[in-house]
Amino acid sequence: MKPDNSHNPFLKLKVRNLFVRGLLLSLGFGIALGVLQGITAVKFNAQIVTLILYILIFGFLCLWSLEDFDRYGIDMKYVLGRVPNRHKWLPMVGLVLLIILFFLSAYLVSFYLLSLAAPTFVESVMRQVATSPSARTTSPPFYNLLAAIVYIIVAPITEEFLFRGIILQRWVSKWGIQTALVASGVLFGILHANVLGLTLFGIIMGVLYIKTRTLIVPIACHAFNNSLAVGMGLLSSGSKTTTSAANLLEQLRSSWWIGIVLMLISLPLLVRFLYRNWPRKDDLVPYLINSSHGRE
Repeated sequence: MKPDNSHNPFLKLKVRNLFVRGLLLSLGFGIALGVLQGITAVKFNAQIVTLILYILIFGFLCLWSLEDFDRYGIDMKYVLGRVPNRHKWLPMVGLVLLIILFFLSAYLVSFYLLSLAAPTFVESVMRQVATSPSARTTSPPFYNLLAAIVYIIVAPITEEFLFRGIILQRWVSKWGIQTALVASGVLFGILHANVLGLTLFGIIMGVLYIKTRTLIVPIACHAFNNSLAVGMGLLSSGSKTTTSAANLLEQLRSSWWIGIVLMLISLPLLVRFLYRNWPRKDDLVPYLINSSHGRE
């Protein structure tokens, strides 16, 4: 039985509502935090505040989206799906390792090329990355625990739900599955510092969702990817925030060749994965296939 796209409830959803709601939540929680800080006269740790705001904004954004599901008759169990019997997890581990290699290579190469044209901009971006919330050996245990919870649990669940569970399926209904994959991947990349690396990451997570018809697989891969990132952060010396902008830029320019090597290793294999698993133009979103099987 082939699912009928005319009954696709994602035709009623609007991605722009997610952006508006995200902006409203950011402003609301930001103002509330500012008022609380003014009343208590307590200066909160900026990085801990960033992590807490992430949990609040993305958590409430997901809950708000679930209200839409009730309104439009979208069954969450068909969005989540079920892991296929005897799913091969070991290749997923290799896939994530390749993604990390490409992520590092894209960071080194893209920022090196950008540094040649706009060194001041690259210095500012690298400073932001260096001071962004992440687990480090020199950080307090509570902070590292909170960062690990955000990156390993909260981020994979909320981001996969929003980007693959909602945005991808909505845009498939609007533009077709191949265009939606690329567009949702680009959006995912734009919202992160490493645009090239995270764009490919978003596309691959979308392909995994379409192929397996369950969000559990991309959530698990996303969590494993972030676990490795947190682990590398804990193994680092934690001294990068004290390095001058000039030294950071010099380190980047001296490491560009490593990025080329890593890209030559990872990119062909990732392209091969996408080529072998790229969906056909007439493929349907996981929700429609899952719901049709549920009615049979």
